[in-house]
Amino acid sequence: MLTERGEEGRLIDLAALPAEALLGRAQSPELEEATSAVAESDVLIAATPTYRALYTGLLKCFFDLMPPAYLAGKRCIGLQTGIAAEHALSPEYGLRPLFASLDCITSAVLYARDDEFENGVPGEALTERVRSVLLSY
Repeated sequence: MLTERGEEGRLIDLAALPAEALLGRAQSPELEEATSAVAESDVLIAATPTYRALYTGLLKCFFDLMPPAYLAGKRCIGLQTGIAAEHALSPEYGLRPLFASLDCITSAVLYARDDEFENGVPGEALTERVRSVLLSY
């Protein structure tokens, strides 16, 4: 959707990064490149499944490596997925404070239920919700 507006995007798969580096126990060029890409971005979209009614530990490890104000002035969008409608507020009490702790300008946090995906692809209603957030830029 951002590419339609001439924006470049990059996917960072945290699960592909070295675990020892994510835990702060080792240095890693891959992790350094990932955090540098975040620092250079204008817009950050963080997506995570719901785990224990919050975001994953993997996402927390990644953001824990960033110093205060690392996301200052950047627009951040959070997307959290899950099966239970009862967790719909999870991005509000999880992702929004996570972004705020790094001085990000949080534009939106969304929750998407598993049934809003069709064969792993966002359905039309979810796509429109995300599109409306992105069009606000």
